[in-house]
Amino acid sequence: MADNEKIVSKQYPKLFHYTNVSAFENIYKTQQFWPTHYQDLNDTTEFARFRLKVREFIRPQIREIIDDSLVEKEAERLLDKIHSHTFSKYMYKDTFLSSFCAHKKPYEATHGLLSQWRGYGAKGGVAIMLDTLVIEESLKRDYGIFAYQIMYMADVIYDDRDNDVKIKEDFKAVFEYFPEIIKILSEQSNQTKLEPYFEKMHDDFVLGSTLVKHQAFHEENEVRIVVSPTTKDSHNSNDANKLLKEICYRQKDGREARYIKLFGGAPLPIERIIVGPSRIQNVNYQRISAIVDKNPCIEVVKSEIPFSS
Repeated sequence: MADNEKIVSKQYPKLFHYTNVSAFENIYKTQQFWPTHYQDLNDTTEFARFRLKVREFIRPQIREIIDDSLVEKEAERLLDKIHSHTFSKYMYKDTFLSSFCAHKKPYEATHGLLSQWRGYGAKGGVAIMLDTLVIEESLKRDYGIFAYQIMYMADVIYDDRDNDVKIKEDFKAVFEYFPEIIKILSEQSNQTKLEPYFEKMHDDFVLGSTLVKHQAFHEENEVRIVVSPTTKDSHNSNDANKLLKEICYRQKDGREARYIKLFGGAPLPIERIIVGPSRIQNVNYQRISAIVDKNPCIEVVKSEIPFSS
């Protein structure tokens, strides 16, 4: 958020958050978003795609020092070690995500994205259009009140071959220091020598893990908020004057899902609501319109994309 070249609002003045009607009603009532713990998301590959890129990079180097049959096992052992070091209870174990779409095409910005609407089926969904700059300002305000280890909003990078160079440039510390780690291992040196290299690649490993996603989702052009609140285990003196976020639980598809409450206390910058195609689109439109009836600043429209079951 401090780097003007990477401020999301400069590239995407508006963002779209897709959800169902009931969830929207809760968002509007509380004026909050509920980022979900990364381990409780629908996409089970979250935080795993970046590892695959790193593994591709280190396999040839590992192959030079050990038997071929052990390359995969050793690569996974190394990545597990770094992942567990990074996402431990003392660091970023409790990391939460909220996802948005940045629509570049006018039709999508007006009527929503078909692939998103299909996910909500016959009951339909809604897309909430928000002012990105105000979201960024709200994040800064929340950061000033509550204790966070990390908080940022950034573009997702999809792991297709066209992005290989970008991934290595954006998270270069990981790729820069892994050869040194492998060299230390090949020399059977003291394992404590690895720690400084883990620390050097730490920030880029966190960013890569949280922002690299499977290429199958590229159509969404996702922007996400990533937050890791400070916990009792990770608390430090810099957070002494800040509040700790409560980790809450809700039911999701018959199981528990962890979340935190983000924002509240000020109106969300909702400018427009697109009611998605469904068998009950008019019912949903009427319900959404009733919810925001007293807010003249919010436009409610129906997507013209035809419903297909």
